[in-house]
Amino acid sequence: MFTLPNTQFGVLGNEESSRLQTFDVPLPDSGEVLIRNGAVASNPKDWKHPKRHNNFSYIEGSDVAGEVVKVGDGVTEYKVGERVAAFTKMDTQQNKVVFFFYGGYAQYSVAPVATTIPLPDSTSFEAGSTLPLAVFTAAIGLFVNLGLKEPISSGTAANGDTEGIIVYGASSSVGAYVVQLAKSAGYFVVGVAGSSSDYVTSLGADVVIDYRAHNDAQLEDALVKALSGYTCSTAYDAIVAGNSTVTLARAVAKTSPNGSGKVTHILPLSDDLKKQFPSNVAPVHTYVGTAFSKDEAFCTRFSQLLVSLLVSPTRPFQPNRVKLMPNGLASVGEGLELLKGNKVHGEKLVYRIADTPKAGGA
Repeated sequence: MFTLPNTQFGVLGNEESSRLQTFDVPLPDSGEVLIRNGAVASNPKDWKHPKRHNNFSYIEGSDVAGEVVKVGDGVTEYKVGERVAAFTKMDTQQNKVVFFFYGGYAQYSVAPVATTIPLPDSTSFEAGSTLPLAVFTAAIGLFVNLGLKEPISSGTAANGDTEGIIVYGASSSVGAYVVQLAKSAGYFVVGVAGSSSDYVTSLGADVVIDYRAHNDAQLEDALVKALSGYTCSTAYDAIVAGNSTVTLARAVAKTSPNGSGKVTHILPLSDDLKKQFPSNVAPVHTYVGTAFSKDEAFCTRFSQLLVSLLVSPTRPFQPNRVKLMPNGLASVGEGLELLKGNKVHGEKLVYRIADTPKAGGA
């Protein structure tokens, strides 16, 4: 019989370093679950956010997968023993013990029900840990901010085949999920990628354009040509590099039925870039933190839809490709340096808890 311990090990980090330490095991409040992590994954924000809090250390990491071991008051959506992946809260005290309560780089993590995803047996904890932050970012951008129609629960297309969408950074963690969700919803998908173009094609993109072979004007022309025969009033910039968002906006203005549309982007845009947008195309910032506030209800519903997509008999939803780091959580610092140096492409850094030396292989 499993007994919840009082303490756990986790990675305490700041701008300068990441190190294993011992902490109390947190307990979930109402609307939350406690997860015994099997695997956790890194995101670029994990090295960026500590710069905002350089006067103290805390547990970073937001992507976890494992087994529910305790539920908060009033939680009926999940039971002890269920396999899940989850997006833990970011940069928040929430009346807990100074930033040690939430965070993924630990044996146990607390997560809100709204950002917890049921995992089918066919999805490993390693693969499941690549889902949460990136897939919620993709879904909020597509179905909330851009207003695209969602896939139906069977994973069958819900739309006709004459409407397109452009996805820039289509091989990135977020971009790979945008491609698959848009395709599952029935859209004609034009992806923009580099050396991972074959990977993007395997995800279902109808056309993949190599940005390396074009300057901005040429890329705009290539996008318009790829969308010949389709209308396109939306684009998703999953990278935001140079003038990428402006290039997408100009392509949308030329392929939208009335010259208007939206381009969503995962990083804030400068005022200068916004001024370069065609007048009828709007920039829309997608920030995944809204999953814990105004988009909570959407995420709760989307989590259940995602399960059906993961087990779709026609085109199962593919988690990101995994790069398993050695020594579990002891390698988090190394992983963050790889991300900081822009040395991770088309895959997700994952840490198996049992591989952590301090875990004793357990």
